[in-house]
Amino acid sequence: MESPFRRLRGAIAGAMPFLIAVVLAMLISVPLQVPHVGAIAPYLTLAAVYYWAVFRPDLFGYGAAFCLGLFTDIMTGAPLGLGALVLVAVLAVSVTQRRFFLGKPFHILWWGFALIAPVAMVLTWLLASIYSGMFLPIGPVLLQAVVTVALFPAVAWVLGRCHALLPRVPASAKAG
Repeated sequence: MESPFRRLRGAIAGAMPFLIAVVLAMLISVPLQVPHVGAIAPYLTLAAVYYWAVFRPDLFGYGAAFCLGLFTDIMTGAPLGLGALVLVAVLAVSVTQRRFFLGKPFHILWWGFALIAPVAMVLTWLLASIYSGMFLPIGPVLLQAVVTVALFPAVAWVLGRCHALLPRVPASAKAG
């Protein structure tokens, strides 16, 4: 029989990737006193979804990506469901490619993110444009993609430190 303390510890460890992603969502929605920075604030939650999809899909599933997307939409004022759709799509694509990224040098992981992030952000732009009934300016979205990809190593480093604190998964329980 498992002790209540052990179950609580497991629940906290299981929620850690989602909670860290929520903190990142709050960071990107904090109003800064820098003109126009909101338009190019890095999409840190996208980086978190990609990272956890590769390294711990057992702890960060589609429900977590969906809830994180809704939370991000609420925090940033985006159309409700837009972030959820994009983050679920990023999770789906990233999970299918995780075997390729596991065990590779960091620059390969970064290269994968550099491919998926601009596509996800242009998809977000396209869906937001359809929602608003007009083409929104794409320049800020492209700059946001560059900033997001450039900051991925720092985000991945933080997530990697958190990942190291999580309990190891037995080989038989690993996904993909």
